[in-house]
Amino acid sequence: RALQAARKLGLVLEHELTPQRFHYVMPFVPGDDLSVISRRMHELSGPDGLDDKNVRGAVGHARDLARILHDFHTNDLWHKDVKPSNIIVSSDGVHLVDLGLLTPLSSAMTLTTHGTEYFRDPELVRLAMRGVKVHEVDGVKFDIYSAGAVLYSMLENSFPAHGSLSRITKPCPEALQWIIRRSMADLDARYGSAREMWADLQ
Repeated sequence: RALQAARKLGLVLEHELTPQRFHYVMPFVPGDDLSVISRRMHELSGPDGLDDKNVRGAVGHARDLARILHDFHTNDLWHKDVKPSNIIVSSDGVHLVDLGLLTPLSSAMTLTTHGTEYFRDPELVRLAMRGVKVHEVDGVKFDIYSAGAVLYSMLENSFPAHGSLSRITKPCPEALQWIIRRSMADLDARYGSAREMWADLQ
């Protein structure tokens, strides 16, 4: 179901799921992943943090990511593994790749702990350990947490090792710090949709 929905979005060209094999084919996107882009932005800016031009670039990438996530979510898709190495930056913008964990938001399957540490909300792990079903949680908010962690990583040139308690040490606009804090906040205080996060980034 997830791959069929992804195909309608143009994210998948073909896919097969049989007892013998499983594969999906995505369009080729020329570019570098966001972790490479982030390192490059910091190299150009210097040790004190991103300069104005590269802060604007980081905001643009985060805004593109929020728009993509909104498209996923409105089509009942939870990416589940949003992280810099799964984001390709090309000449025409940002692309979110690696659909291996893609899950329908309405799925009745039991929640799993899959995802990548530091970009995955620890609350997801706690819920999975309790045997909660996918449709019983708001998967949208878990992708939003990851998007906030990605924005943090671009500004800090590091991952948020302490989750929502991770300190921002590099100079950046207070509004961006606020967006990161809200996207990684406790579930009830977090953005309710990727569109809300996009609007603040805009």
